[in-house]
Amino acid sequence: MIRIRELYRLQNLGGLRLIAGESGVERTVTAAVLFEYDPSRMQLPDFYRGDLVVTTLAYARGDAQLVSQSLLALMKQGVAGLLVKTAYFRELPDDVIRTANELGTPMFLFDDTYIEEVILEVTELIRGRRHFAGYEKELDALMRGDMTADQVRERVARINPAGAGAYRICALLPCEHMPGLDDRLYEYLTGNAQAMQRCIVMEWRRMLLVLCRCSGEEQEDTAWLRALLAGAGISAERLYIGVGGRREDAAAFGMALCEAVYAARAAKLERRGMMSAGKLGLYAWLFPMSENGFVSGQCRQTLAKIRQYDAQNRTNLEATARAYVEAHMEIAAAAKALYQHPNTVRYRLSKIQRLMGVEDDALFTPMVCLMISLSRILEEDTAGGRDERQ
Repeated sequence: MIRIRELYRLQNLGGLRLIAGESGVERTVTAAVLFEYDPSRMQLPDFYRGDLVVTTLAYARGDAQLVSQSLLALMKQGVAGLLVKTAYFRELPDDVIRTANELGTPMFLFDDTYIEEVILEVTELIRGRRHFAGYEKELDALMRGDMTADQVRERVARINPAGAGAYRICALLPCEHMPGLDDRLYEYLTGNAQAMQRCIVMEWRRMLLVLCRCSGEEQEDTAWLRALLAGAGISAERLYIGVGGRREDAAAFGMALCEAVYAARAAKLERRGMMSAGKLGLYAWLFPMSENGFVSGQCRQTLAKIRQYDAQNRTNLEATARAYVEAHMEIAAAAKALYQHPNTVRYRLSKIQRLMGVEDDALFTPMVCLMISLSRILEEDTAGGRDERQ
């Protein structure tokens, strides 16, 4: 899909001018469709939200009332926008202009270009833009890891038709809301044939995933990514970047996706600008565990017990547990961070142990470490969900 405003990129579209509906230029276009029949004799079932309707209005020659009827019907059906060639009408009726402004339906006039060329150019623009969108289901399926190697290769072939050679995947997670991030990358790639040939950029949830075809024997080199961002005018300092390892087999694509995404998320948790998959450490285990409903449910349930106890008794068990984990399970260091006596920390930990139901269990220390570390990921996931809804 593309935005209506991206129509100005069409170099061969002669005299393109917006005459109404300016408030809708951020609408998305999923298809360019031809409209060249008299709608008074037919229904309009074949036009959908997201359609950019292209017409010469040849069916309404000399009949301004029919122009009004047909274009008003299309707009009320919810099409994304209208492109009208001025072969038969140099202007459009006032009621059409008024309604386009009211509904925010962008309406353009153009002059000399063949209508078939317009549809072809818009279609090519949409296809190019699909480097950035349209793969979310495939990416989700690949990351679940429940397919055979042949099934993985078949899905990867849809994303990366070239398919041959080594590759690396990087994940870009904005530190804050960055409107136009994908547009900047798209504009840069469409104007740089070499970069377009080497990279595919895909939207996935709150991230952009960059698939790069590796050259030579490069291992951890990320100069290509920095050059890509710089060329698009994007500051790497405004991103958390996860760098996956170099891969050669398409069957490992799901693993490559996971490690890039997990590395970006770990970079965010650790407040580091960039993290490679080789530096994930415990996060390589924690992120997959956070996606298991039973494990995440146990973590939330246990933490809720501790928080309830704190609320009812005005204690600080949760803060103690977090300080204990941050101090690498050293009681003296946790006590110093909390300005408490070490025995106070030991007493609070014993309370937590009873609330967790693991009295006299030698595995209490790794369990509390797991619970606190996992809760950070679950809380980040919850915050991310709120950001997406906003």
